[in-house]
Amino acid sequence: MTASGFWDTIILLGIVQGFILTGLLFFSGKQQPANRLLAALIGLITLACLNIYLLDAAWLNSHILLHLLADALPLVVIMPLGPLIWFYVQATMDPAFRMGRKHYIHFWPAVLDLFPYCLLLVADIGLLTGTMSKGQRGWVSNFIDQYNVYSDIPRWLSLTSYLWLSYQYIRRQKRQQQELPELGIRWLRQFLLLFLVFQGIWLLYLIPYIIPATRQALLNAVDWYPIFVPLAILIYWLGLKGYLVAHRPAVENTHKATVPVATRLPETTAQQFIERLRNIMEEEKLYLDPDLSVNGLARQVGMAPKTVSAVLNQHLDKTFSTFVNEYRVEAFKKRIQQPGAASLTIPGIAMECGFSSVATFQRIFKQLTGATPSRFMQDAKDGEAS
Repeated sequence: MTASGFWDTIILLGIVQGFILTGLLFFSGKQQPANRLLAALIGLITLACLNIYLLDAAWLNSHILLHLLADALPLVVIMPLGPLIWFYVQATMDPAFRMGRKHYIHFWPAVLDLFPYCLLLVADIGLLTGTMSKGQRGWVSNFIDQYNVYSDIPRWLSLTSYLWLSYQYIRRQKRQQQELPELGIRWLRQFLLLFLVFQGIWLLYLIPYIIPATRQALLNAVDWYPIFVPLAILIYWLGLKGYLVAHRPAVENTHKATVPVATRLPETTAQQFIERLRNIMEEEKLYLDPDLSVNGLARQVGMAPKTVSAVLNQHLDKTFSTFVNEYRVEAFKKRIQQPGAASLTIPGIAMECGFSSVATFQRIFKQLTGATPSRFMQDAKDGEAS
């Protein structure tokens, strides 16, 4: 077996594993939104690897219909990878995360990937119907080849930008919610680190690739293997590890259920702690600080962070974030009823009340009240008018 044949085999194995793992993740009943986002991510990477594998397939060019089918199928769609990573991180850390209309705007740049396929399809139809000559069809192919070279620049920038956003999201959530499971945080950091390593490899390849003087020498020396062999390995690791992580919470919850009841705080002591927590939240208005954490609240009340978490979880059946956000939502409801509130914006009031992002505020507000902030404000105005 030649060296190229060996690498082709590695890519083919990655493709097979990618399709299998995509199916397992997509139809898994565990952490469905997160799993489906990861399945879409792995599926797109798998299709890109399939495209490279098919480029050297002699049988594909043996029949005109197969060749036209290969031109029409959009196998290399890279621009959505960044948003999928970002939303996967959010869905993994926040079980209440759901894709909505506002999220889909991040996928519009996929037009950059789909444009050459549409152009090729038009050119092939023109060639078949006789409205386009072979020379014109060749010109279209040359244009698309050049287009694909330089479109890798926005692709690389997009993926890098969303990796940065994902890291920032994890840091923000970790700062605000100290009780996040360490296993989940560690997995997401490994997940992002692997993509950052790939971005470094891609950048090293991309620089000589976009320079006309060095492009052909690069392709002659190593072809596309430095990009797609790591992708094939990435497919297997992401899919298998992601699937295992998705099924880990059930084991963790079972373990938690076996913790002795003796660890539960006495009711009298717990009620004293709860009163201290509520008093300092109401008097000092700590919830107005968007960076408030379990450690910060514990310092204010003179309690250990683990005690604060235990009191909230065991005796109020709330997480720290829910406990704090309830105060923030109440502050918002009071603020919109004050004079002059009509001239303020919803995002502005949300920031005043301690929320760090508008998206988080809207999601939490609807969870706690059953209405959107705008609907709630309108109902409040209607009530005043009547």
